[in-house]
Amino acid sequence: MKKVLLMVMLVLIGMVGCSKQGITVEDIKKEGTLLIGLSGDYPPFEFYKMVDGKEQLVGFDVMLGEKIAEELGVDVEFKNMDFNSLVGALQSGQVDMVISGMSPNEERLNQVDFSDFYYTGENAVLVREDDIDHYQTADDLKDAKIGTQLGSIQTPIAESLTSNVKELASTQSIVLELSNENVDAVILGNDIAARYAEQFDNVVVSNIKIESEEKMAVALPKDSTELTDRVNEIISNLKADGTIGKMLEEAMQLTN
Repeated sequence: MKKVLLMVMLVLIGMVGCSKQGITVEDIKKEGTLLIGLSGDYPPFEFYKMVDGKEQLVGFDVMLGEKIAEELGVDVEFKNMDFNSLVGALQSGQVDMVISGMSPNEERLNQVDFSDFYYTGENAVLVREDDIDHYQTADDLKDAKIGTQLGSIQTPIAESLTSNVKELASTQSIVLELSNENVDAVILGNDIAARYAEQFDNVVVSNIKIESEEKMAVALPKDSTELTDRVNEIISNLKADGTIGKMLEEAMQLTN
Protein backbone atom coordinates (compact mmCIF):
# COMPACT_ATOMS: atom_id res chain seq x y z
CA MET A 1 0.00 0.00 0.00
CA LYS A 2 2.84 2.36 0.86
CA LYS A 3 4.47 1.66 -2.50
CA VAL A 4 1.20 2.46 -4.30
CA LEU A 5 0.85 5.77 -2.43
CA LEU A 6 4.47 6.63 -3.17
CA MET A 7 3.99 5.96 -6.89
CA VAL A 8 0.84 8.13 -6.96
CA MET A 9 2.70 10.97 -5.22
CA LEU A 10 5.60 10.72 -7.68
CA VAL A 11 3.22 10.84 -10.63
CA LEU A 12 1.45 13.90 -9.22
CA ILE A 13 4.77 15.64 -8.57
CA GLY A 14 5.86 14.84 -12.10
CA MET A 15 2.64 16.27 -13.50
CA VAL A 16 3.11 19.49 -11.55
CA GLY A 17 6.74 19.73 -12.59
CA CYS A 18 5.81 19.31 -16.24
CA SER A 19 2.73 21.55 -16.18
CA LYS A 20 2.64 24.02 -19.03
CA GLN A 21 2.74 27.69 -18.18
CA GLY A 22 1.68 30.53 -20.40
CA ILE A 23 -0.45 30.33 -23.52
CA THR A 24 0.35 29.82 -27.19
CA VAL A 25 -0.99 31.12 -30.50
CA GLU A 26 -2.59 27.71 -30.98
CA ASP A 27 -4.39 28.01 -27.62
CA ILE A 28 -5.98 31.28 -28.75
CA LYS A 29 -6.88 29.91 -32.17
CA LYS A 30 -8.62 26.95 -30.54
CA GLU A 31 -10.72 29.35 -28.46
CA GLY A 32 -11.43 31.48 -31.51
CA THR A 33 -11.45 34.73 -29.52
CA LEU A 34 -8.63 36.86 -28.14
CA LEU A 35 -9.57 38.22 -24.69
CA ILE A 36 -7.90 41.57 -24.01
CA GLY A 37 -7.99 43.37 -20.68
CA LEU A 38 -7.83 47.15 -20.46
CA SER A 39 -8.94 50.11 -18.36
CA GLY A 40 -11.19 52.27 -20.51
CA ASP A 41 -10.34 55.65 -19.03
CA TYR A 42 -7.05 56.59 -20.67
CA PRO A 43 -7.65 58.68 -23.79
CA PRO A 44 -6.42 58.53 -26.49
CA PHE A 45 -5.36 54.94 -25.75
CA GLU A 46 -8.67 53.55 -24.50
CA PHE A 47 -11.88 55.38 -23.65
CA TYR A 48 -15.62 55.32 -24.24
CA LYS A 49 -17.19 57.52 -26.90
CA MET A 50 -20.67 57.88 -28.40
CA VAL A 51 -20.50 56.51 -31.95
CA ASP A 52 -23.72 56.44 -34.01
CA GLY A 53 -25.74 56.91 -30.84
CA LYS A 54 -24.05 54.04 -29.00
CA GLU A 55 -21.30 54.19 -26.38
CA GLN A 56 -18.32 52.27 -27.70
CA LEU A 57 -14.82 51.45 -26.48
CA VAL A 58 -12.34 53.16 -28.81
CA GLY A 59 -8.72 54.32 -28.89
CA PHE A 60 -5.20 53.41 -29.87
CA ASP A 61 -4.92 50.30 -27.68
CA VAL A 62 -8.28 49.08 -28.95
CA MET A 63 -7.05 49.44 -32.54
CA LEU A 64 -3.84 47.61 -31.68
CA GLY A 65 -5.79 44.77 -30.07
CA GLU A 66 -8.00 44.49 -33.13
CA LYS A 67 -4.92 44.35 -35.38
CA ILE A 68 -3.31 41.60 -33.29
CA ALA A 69 -6.51 39.55 -33.32
CA GLU A 70 -6.81 40.03 -37.07
CA GLU A 71 -3.24 38.80 -37.60
CA LEU A 72 -3.90 35.78 -35.38
CA GLY A 73 -7.07 35.02 -37.35
CA VAL A 74 -9.45 35.21 -34.37
CA ASP A 75 -12.21 37.43 -33.01
CA VAL A 76 -11.46 39.92 -30.24
CA GLU A 77 -13.25 40.70 -26.99
CA PHE A 78 -12.26 43.54 -24.66
CA LYS A 79 -12.76 43.31 -20.91
CA ASN A 80 -12.86 46.66 -19.14
CA MET A 81 -11.66 46.75 -15.51
CA ASP A 82 -9.73 48.89 -13.05
CA PHE A 83 -6.11 49.34 -14.13
CA ASN A 84 -4.88 47.95 -10.81
CA SER A 85 -6.73 44.65 -11.49
CA LEU A 86 -5.29 43.95 -14.93
CA VAL A 87 -2.16 42.00 -13.96
CA GLY A 88 -4.17 39.80 -11.60
CA ALA A 89 -6.74 39.15 -14.32
CA LEU A 90 -3.94 38.10 -16.66
CA GLN A 91 -2.39 35.80 -14.07
CA SER A 92 -5.73 34.14 -13.28
CA GLY A 93 -6.56 33.51 -16.93
CA GLN A 94 -9.47 35.94 -17.19
CA VAL A 95 -7.77 37.57 -20.17
CA ASP A 96 -5.16 36.43 -22.72
CA MET A 97 -3.26 39.72 -22.79
CA VAL A 98 -3.40 43.27 -21.47
CA ILE A 99 -3.16 46.27 -23.81
CA SER A 100 -3.77 49.27 -21.60
CA GLY A 101 -0.93 51.76 -21.74
CA MET A 102 0.99 49.50 -19.35
CA SER A 103 4.70 50.03 -18.77
CA PRO A 104 7.01 47.21 -17.64
CA ASN A 105 8.55 47.69 -14.21
CA GLU A 106 10.42 45.32 -11.91
CA GLU A 107 7.31 44.13 -10.06
CA ARG A 108 5.30 43.48 -13.21
CA LEU A 109 8.21 41.77 -14.96
CA ASN A 110 8.25 39.23 -12.13
CA GLN A 111 4.56 38.51 -12.69
CA VAL A 112 3.97 38.61 -16.45
CA ASP A 113 5.79 38.81 -19.77
CA PHE A 114 5.92 41.91 -21.96
CA SER A 115 6.18 42.52 -25.66
CA ASP A 116 8.49 45.06 -27.25
CA PHE A 117 7.40 48.67 -26.76
CA TYR A 118 4.66 49.82 -29.09
CA TYR A 119 4.70 53.41 -27.79
CA THR A 120 7.22 55.61 -26.01
CA GLY A 121 6.32 59.02 -24.63
CA GLU A 122 7.10 61.48 -21.87
CA ASN A 123 5.23 62.13 -18.64
CA ALA A 124 3.69 65.50 -17.87
CA VAL A 125 2.36 67.36 -14.83
CA LEU A 126 -1.11 68.90 -14.84
CA VAL A 127 -1.90 71.83 -12.55
CA ARG A 128 -4.72 74.31 -12.25
CA GLU A 129 -4.34 77.31 -14.52
CA ASP A 130 -4.24 79.68 -11.53
CA ASP A 131 -1.21 77.77 -10.16
CA ILE A 132 0.85 77.66 -13.35
CA ASP A 133 3.32 80.25 -12.05
CA HIS A 134 3.54 78.61 -8.61
CA TYR A 135 4.61 75.21 -9.97
CA GLN A 136 7.56 75.72 -12.35
CA THR A 137 9.99 72.96 -11.39
CA ALA A 138 9.90 69.50 -9.83
CA ASP A 139 11.25 71.00 -6.60
CA ASP A 140 8.10 73.13 -6.35
CA LEU A 141 6.09 69.92 -5.88
CA LYS A 142 7.78 68.82 -2.65
CA ASP A 143 4.93 70.15 -0.50
CA ALA A 144 2.19 69.55 -3.07
CA LYS A 145 -0.50 66.88 -3.02
CA ILE A 146 -0.06 64.92 -6.25
CA GLY A 147 -2.70 62.71 -7.84
CA THR A 148 -1.98 59.57 -9.88
CA GLN A 149 -3.86 56.57 -11.21
CA LEU A 150 -3.86 53.61 -8.85
CA GLY A 151 -1.21 51.07 -9.82
CA SER A 152 0.34 53.28 -12.50
CA ILE A 153 4.06 53.90 -13.07
CA GLN A 154 3.38 57.57 -12.27
CA THR A 155 2.75 56.73 -8.61
CA PRO A 156 6.39 56.00 -7.66
CA ILE A 157 7.41 59.08 -9.66
CA ALA A 158 5.03 61.18 -7.57
CA GLU A 159 6.27 59.53 -4.38
CA SER A 160 9.82 60.56 -5.26
CA LEU A 161 8.68 64.19 -5.44
CA THR A 162 6.37 64.49 -2.42
CA SER A 163 5.18 62.54 0.61
CA ASN A 164 1.55 63.40 -0.17
CA VAL A 165 0.23 61.25 -3.02
CA LYS A 166 -3.41 60.45 -3.73
CA GLU A 167 -4.30 57.50 -5.97
CA LEU A 168 -7.66 56.88 -7.64
CA ALA A 169 -8.77 54.08 -9.96
CA SER A 170 -9.47 56.25 -13.01
CA THR A 171 -7.52 59.06 -14.64
CA GLN A 172 -10.66 61.12 -15.14
CA SER A 173 -11.44 60.96 -11.42
CA ILE A 174 -8.00 62.16 -10.42
CA VAL A 175 -8.05 65.06 -12.92
CA LEU A 176 -11.49 65.99 -11.57
CA GLU A 177 -9.91 66.08 -8.10
CA LEU A 178 -7.36 68.55 -9.48
CA SER A 179 -10.06 70.69 -11.07
CA ASN A 180 -11.98 70.73 -7.77
CA GLU A 181 -8.85 71.72 -5.80
CA ASN A 182 -8.57 68.44 -3.89
CA VAL A 183 -5.07 67.80 -5.24
CA ASP A 184 -2.45 70.31 -6.40
CA ALA A 185 -1.05 68.44 -9.39
CA VAL A 186 -1.52 65.27 -11.42
CA ILE A 187 1.13 63.22 -13.23
CA LEU A 188 0.05 61.45 -16.44
CA GLY A 189 1.51 60.48 -19.79
CA ASN A 190 2.09 63.56 -21.94
CA ASP A 191 -0.50 62.75 -24.61
CA ILE A 192 -3.17 61.87 -22.06
CA ALA A 193 -2.40 64.98 -20.03
CA ALA A 194 -2.86 67.12 -23.15
CA ARG A 195 -6.29 65.59 -23.77
CA TYR A 196 -7.47 66.37 -20.23
CA ALA A 197 -6.11 69.92 -20.46
CA GLU A 198 -8.48 70.38 -23.39
CA GLN A 199 -11.43 68.89 -21.52
CA PHE A 200 -11.09 70.87 -18.26
CA ASP A 201 -11.24 74.67 -18.53
CA ASN A 202 -9.14 75.31 -15.43
CA VAL A 203 -6.49 72.60 -15.97
CA VAL A 204 -3.26 73.07 -17.95
CA VAL A 205 -0.04 71.19 -18.68
CA SER A 206 2.70 72.76 -16.57
CA ASN A 207 6.27 73.60 -17.57
CA ILE A 208 7.64 71.05 -15.12
CA LYS A 209 10.01 68.54 -16.70
CA ILE A 210 10.20 65.09 -15.18
CA GLU A 211 13.12 62.84 -16.08
CA SER A 212 11.03 59.84 -17.09
CA GLU A 213 9.53 58.12 -20.09
CA GLU A 214 6.23 56.33 -20.51
CA LYS A 215 6.96 53.10 -22.38
CA MET A 216 3.97 50.97 -23.28
CA ALA A 217 4.00 47.26 -24.04
CA VAL A 218 1.55 44.37 -24.33
CA ALA A 219 1.44 42.23 -21.18
CA LEU A 220 1.09 38.46 -21.58
CA PRO A 221 0.98 35.45 -19.23
CA LYS A 222 4.36 34.39 -17.87
CA ASP A 223 6.29 32.00 -20.12
CA SER A 224 4.18 32.72 -23.23
CA THR A 225 7.33 32.93 -25.34
CA GLU A 226 5.86 31.89 -28.68
CA LEU A 227 2.87 34.23 -28.35
CA THR A 228 5.12 37.09 -27.24
CA ASP A 229 7.36 36.56 -30.28
CA ARG A 230 4.31 36.65 -32.56
CA VAL A 231 3.02 39.86 -30.95
CA ASN A 232 6.49 41.40 -31.34
CA GLU A 233 6.45 40.50 -35.03
CA ILE A 234 3.04 42.14 -35.48
CA ILE A 235 4.13 45.31 -33.65
CA SER A 236 7.31 45.48 -35.73
CA ASN A 237 5.34 45.22 -38.97
CA LEU A 238 2.84 47.87 -37.86
CA LYS A 239 5.72 50.23 -37.10
CA ALA A 240 7.51 49.50 -40.36
CA ASP A 241 4.55 50.28 -42.61
CA GLY A 242 3.50 53.38 -40.65
CA THR A 243 0.26 51.89 -39.32
CA ILE A 244 1.17 52.59 -35.69
CA GLY A 245 1.52 56.31 -36.38
CA LYS A 246 -1.76 56.43 -38.30
CA MET A 247 -3.58 54.64 -35.48
CA LEU A 248 -2.29 57.10 -32.89
CA GLU A 249 -3.31 60.05 -35.06
CA GLU A 250 -6.80 58.59 -35.52
CA ALA A 251 -7.11 57.99 -31.78
CA MET A 252 -6.13 61.60 -31.10
CA GLN A 253 -8.83 62.77 -33.49
CA LEU A 254 -11.40 60.60 -31.72
CA THR A 255 -10.73 62.44 -28.47
CA ASN A 256 -11.64 65.81 -29.97
